[in-house]
Amino acid sequence: MKTILSIPRVVLVTLALGTASATATFAQSTSSTTTSSTTAPTCSGCWHHHHSVLTDAEKTELKTAHTTALANNPSLAQQLEALKVNPNATKADWKALHSQLRTAELAVDPNLTPVFDKLKAAHGHWNQSQ
Repeated sequence: MKTILSIPRVVLVTLALGTASATATFAQSTSSTTTSSTTAPTCSGCWHHHHSVLTDAEKTELKTAHTTALANNPSLAQQLEALKVNPNATKADWKALHSQLRTAELAVDPNLTPVFDKLKAAHGHWNQSQ
């Protein structure tokens, strides 16, 4: 069986494969960019990470306390916003703010203690230092 490859055929196949590869790469980067920007929640006290372990009532109670705590403590709200836009924020920075927010949220609603215990049990890696 004799195979004859002509230069135009090789060029055409190479261009087709190159175009397909570039198109696939572009589609993946566009898709992942779109997905991350539309589905990634913004962190507002990181309550969104706990959807799988909290009931709807607990989520609502925690969100209400979080919103009230930030409204009652403008400095905490400013710290949260500053950390959100700080690309150099460390895990320690986030943990320190998280601890302050938890204290403020408990001051708003002392009944959140079991909710925080539930979160700690489910996400112990996040709360190891507490």
